[in-house]
Amino acid sequence: MPNCHHSHNVFRFAPSLFALVALLALGFYPHSARSQGKSQARTNNPEEYWYSQVEPLLDKSCLKCHAGVRQSGGLDLRSLDTILRGGDSGPAVIPGKPGESRLVQYVLPQPGSHMPPDPKKQLSTEAINTLKTWIALLPPQTEQTKSVPEYMKAYQRSLPSLEAPPTNLTPSATIDWFVQAGWKKEKLTPARPASDTVFARRLYLDLAGRIPTNEELKQFIGDYHGDKRDQLVAKLLASADYPRHFREVFDTTLMGRGVGKNALWNAFLEDAFGTNRPWNAVVRDILVARPMEKSKQGAVWFLAARNNSFQAIAEAVAPVAFGVKLGCAQCHNHPLAWEIEQRHYWGLVAAFNRGKNIDTDSGTGISESAIGGFINFANLKKESQTASLVFLNGKSISERIPAADEKEEDKPDLYLVPPTKGRAAVPKFSRREAFADSVTKENPLLARAFVNRIWAKLMGRGFVQPADQLDSKHRPSHPELLEWLARDFETSGYNIQRLVKNIVLTRAYQLEAKSVGKVLPPPESFSRALEKPLSAEQLLHSLQVATAAKTDNPETEKLEQGFVKAFPDLMPDTYNPSLQQALFLTNSPLVDRLLKPTPGNTTTKIAALATPEQQVREAFQVSFGRLPDATELTQCQAILKTASSPERGVQNLLWALLTSAEFQVNH
Repeated sequence: MPNCHHSHNVFRFAPSLFALVALLALGFYPHSARSQGKSQARTNNPEEYWYSQVEPLLDKSCLKCHAGVRQSGGLDLRSLDTILRGGDSGPAVIPGKPGESRLVQYVLPQPGSHMPPDPKKQLSTEAINTLKTWIALLPPQTEQTKSVPEYMKAYQRSLPSLEAPPTNLTPSATIDWFVQAGWKKEKLTPARPASDTVFARRLYLDLAGRIPTNEELKQFIGDYHGDKRDQLVAKLLASADYPRHFREVFDTTLMGRGVGKNALWNAFLEDAFGTNRPWNAVVRDILVARPMEKSKQGAVWFLAARNNSFQAIAEAVAPVAFGVKLGCAQCHNHPLAWEIEQRHYWGLVAAFNRGKNIDTDSGTGISESAIGGFINFANLKKESQTASLVFLNGKSISERIPAADEKEEDKPDLYLVPPTKGRAAVPKFSRREAFADSVTKENPLLARAFVNRIWAKLMGRGFVQPADQLDSKHRPSHPELLEWLARDFETSGYNIQRLVKNIVLTRAYQLEAKSVGKVLPPPESFSRALEKPLSAEQLLHSLQVATAAKTDNPETEKLEQGFVKAFPDLMPDTYNPSLQQALFLTNSPLVDRLLKPTPGNTTTKIAALATPEQQVREAFQVSFGRLPDATELTQCQAILKTASSPERGVQNLLWALLTSAEFQVNH
């Protein structure tokens, strides 16, 4: 099997195709699960001290009784904010004064009120001293810190750990400044810069969703202008491949797999990315779902595909609007992330539950009633509460709630567009539209969520990983950079292409996957390129490029469905190649047809070359954009010589290369 750019312990080719199938089934993705934690050294920064020392201590000894689901004495110990809020007896901590703080007083070995109540689980002297040290480090609360909205406290840094970057840097250089500060702090040596060949393959896969053709790669490598990488980025962002690829990514991100294709939705997304529409405008279109232009008709599909399941809608909206999953807050406040409350879940459900799918003269529409839609939910105390339009970003929408014995009347004067056959009703007060305004205007969580997801797509993991868990329990690896990028994205007018360009032109993006030294640095340091498994669509498009297959073949749709079924994951947290994938690539007649010799395809062209050496070199160039090393060259020539015909030999060789781990990974 071909090595992975000579950067790892590798599997080499064996003449037996059975051996190749076995290697394929085993997979080869050496770095995906080798995350190493950062040093937990003591620090004088109270935030760092909280994450490294105090939070693990409380998690182990206290949160069973003082967390989201169960809060004995009304006390929640999951964060500084909830600790300062205190319980039934008042604040648990007085910043700077450990001796006067109840959190310390209650855990001291003394008679009277005492925690933990189990005598076998008492805190050690060292643990108590850890709490004292942390409280002593906390700065006094000021009116300014008290005025920060509660929902923002989960995302803001208590104290900045870095100086501000120089103001004369380009956006890409500013990003690098933040990343390099992390390298310096952790004493990490970054990997070497990637070669032009590696950079081109990585960039084509990330922006165009496919590998470059042989001609495209040769043209780029032969370009000696100093700004050729900048020019390639601009070329790909302007290409037809870019909006198609980002449509494929965000169709899966927003809709998941298995929903089925919708041509209008695809056209809406491609137009949004192709014309570089502001992301907040795109989000507003899919939330309001009242297209005024034909090009936006497909925006309705985001809500319509969920078939009036308002909880499914709420759970799909939360990662987009707030960067978090809300499913855990359906029955109680989130057990880990203190800021996510049950009322936020049901408030989001209520924002959409006046809508209804209908058939209109222009296709599927979402009608909205002007009345009704009031729902109650039960908290853990079995108390019934009416869902209010209150959301995780601290915003709320006022509306009149009718009395229990009051019967609402659905009048035409409550509507801009009254309910009529073939038309979606539009009320004068639209919950859906009011909610869309609340999350697409002055909502920093929207920008933060999108920036984290784009960073994850391009860099192999988000600042917060998984990318849709931007809550207080999941600390960003680079909080200052995440904050800077989110603000820059907002002030740029939610300019998607600008964000993408600024990231891919950084030094951090353009590093080799091979690390320097024997110790593998943690992936969250971004001191080397992180290998990413290709999505089903990337793999299919790349196979079509490598084999010179015709994409207008009537079997293309079946082939795409087969790849999606075998490779359903998009940007998985950990990558584990499966036997199902190996068997699909081995046994699918549709894949086999890509490799059969036909006029003008890659198999035919390579088979026509004069010698086995030339054939092997060209096969490697087409598949990997590189030449084989001496061992690979020898073993691959042996495969060709044992085949029944040149065409069959080349077909076997291409199959081995194109189903290998090196081809299936962006590195």
